[in-house]
Amino acid sequence: MKISVFAGACGERVEAIAESVDDRYVVLTITQCCRHVEKMKATLENGPLDGFELMRNIRKSLIYDAAGACLPHVTCPVPSALHKLVEAELGLAVPVDVTIKFEKD
Repeated sequence: MKISVFAGACGERVEAIAESVDDRYVVLTITQCCRHVEKMKATLENGPLDGFELMRNIRKSLIYDAAGACLPHVTCPVPSALHKLVEAELGLAVPVDVTIKFEKD
């Protein structure tokens, strides 16, 4: 399964692929990214990720831990998108697009 994330005002695009090893583990590959997400790749592509552990607790998530060490903006949508990708690849969620829409009052 593949995702494309258009991160917003920074203008960056991130693409990633998840391939399940079994019903619990996923290999994550980030194929296009900004220089900040590039720093996360060594951690996230180091071997199969335990999808159940990733979804268990946001404070203990390897993805959010790597993001906290590498990303300059807390509002970057990439960590959430990577979680959704893993979740959908493992069949734990339906792969449905997510949108944030801004409207001025």
